[in-house]
Amino acid sequence: MSAFPEPTDGEPVDFLEERDDGTESWTRADPREALIESFGRFGYKVTLRDGESVHYCALGIEDGEYVGRCDCKGWQYHDGPCAHLCTLRKADFLELIEIEATDGSPDDEYEMCQATGETLEGEPHDTAIERTHHREREVEGQI
Repeated sequence: MSAFPEPTDGEPVDFLEERDDGTESWTRADPREALIESFGRFGYKVTLRDGESVHYCALGIEDGEYVGRCDCKGWQYHDGPCAHLCTLRKADFLELIEIEATDGSPDDEYEMCQATGETLEGEPHDTAIERTHHREREVEGQI
């Protein structure tokens, strides 16, 4: 279940301000030391080297600006992007991943919300997340 009480806005994510201010989120973000797994069009599972768990993120580009969200407490309670999203931004810069474009449509917004486990009006989680969880349990021998 997501840490979000309800879906957040799909506002642009200001990575330049994070970089220029040298925030903790920006300095913690190191895509070469993180585990990044993509799923769906906008979804990423990100585990930081100093982190204790996997976080589900969504990141896209709309009209030349990054838009994103994450299921972590840093995204929920602080201004600016969390370390997980900063890791994805740096990974995109280093061409380790390729961020997909979004047209800002309700379908794209819905897909981004589903990538982080958010639900809209009682809708179930995205099937890509469910398949990922199922595969993880298979690998761990729990199924």
